[in-house]
Amino acid sequence: MANLDQYRTDIENVIKEYSQYKPSYGEVEVQIIFDREHDHYQLANVGWHGYKRIRGCVLHIDIKNGKI
Repeated sequence: MANLDQYRTDIENVIKEYSQYKPSYGEVEVQIIFDREHDHYQLANVGWHGYKRIRGCVLHIDIKNGKI
């Protein structure tokens, strides 16, 4: 279990670090999504560039069967 907790902490730290890189265009929000109960972790961009909708997953990490 300690290994799993360490994986969760490491993944969250990596995603937080990547979230510091903001898109250079548009009004884009960087969203951090952590679901520790189901071990899903995601970094997404959501917003607008002019009249165009911007959305997308930048990074998605799961822990399944004790593996990243």
